[in-house]
Amino acid sequence: MARQDRLFQDVDRGFNALEAGEIEEAEACLERCTKIDRKNPDVVALAAALADAQGDIDNALAKYAELSQLRPDDPMPRVCLARLQLHDVGDPDQALATIEGAFDFIDEEDDLIEAVVVRSEALIMTGDLEGARESLGELSSSVIDDPELALDLGELALAAEDTSAALRWVEAAKKDDDSKADALHLLGRIHEARDERPEMIAAWREVKALDMAADPGQVSMSEDEMERIASETLHELPADVRAKLEAIPIMIDELPGDDLVDTGFDPRALGVFQGSKMSEHGLEPTVTTILLFKKNLERSATDLDHLAEEVRITVLHETAHYFGLEDEDLEKIGLD
Repeated sequence: MARQDRLFQDVDRGFNALEAGEIEEAEACLERCTKIDRKNPDVVALAAALADAQGDIDNALAKYAELSQLRPDDPMPRVCLARLQLHDVGDPDQALATIEGAFDFIDEEDDLIEAVVVRSEALIMTGDLEGARESLGELSSSVIDDPELALDLGELALAAEDTSAALRWVEAAKKDDDSKADALHLLGRIHEARDERPEMIAAWREVKALDMAADPGQVSMSEDEMERIASETLHELPADVRAKLEAIPIMIDELPGDDLVDTGFDPRALGVFQGSKMSEHGLEPTVTTILLFKKNLERSATDLDHLAEEVRITVLHETAHYFGLEDEDLEKIGLD
């Protein structure tokens, strides 16, 4: 077999391995390809995709930039480069500059959708909500069959303060049973943004019922272990705050109770301190119970270490909320 034929064969194998999550096989394919022609655009594309999948951001950025030079008429290297600049580098201005160079070459709807999503996210991050609404408007007539994509677009529309567009995407996502609970939760948040309280509560009641009936997540932790982590977290707090919480019980519920949801409480909240908060007049808060919601915490985590950190963060943030601290205050004392 000719060297060039072997190269193209290994490129295909490499991409198929990446799609299947077989990173070592993809690495082996790339190694063989680079020995034949490391500057070949297909080889550079495989190297970029592999680095991206491995979280090697610097290498992925370099390879996507190289690929955009090798294939100046291909929009996808620019789209991928802009995505990394936005989410991993945290530079929305650079991402916007990069993504704009892709639109002149886009002729496929899937490419357009991905580019519009990246551009809209970047515009939201820069505070240009009007620009984000205009950007998302390019997809207003698109037929989106993927419910997860419809949910993502709904989230973006809500962040851009276009609740009418967000409602349209929710309706698309609700058609899929697997996405219905997520779609209804987003619907509740849309009604919250529109100050439509009865409709918000009605949507969140449905979310609570669906979440209660849903299969457990892949990560599980005993109530005793969750309580232990929460108790240890309280010892990280400043002494004056800790003293006010020493006798407060930490309780674990599966999900927020119906009585809480009926008051407008988010059924997917991770926890809550029950009692009276510190008032704007400086009156001392009183905490009667620290409630953690086991199913919500477990579903928010990817593994046990992540779950333990979610419990810690929930306790710290709920404490800050009750005692008048802001996130910046937690950062100052090293409890962010």
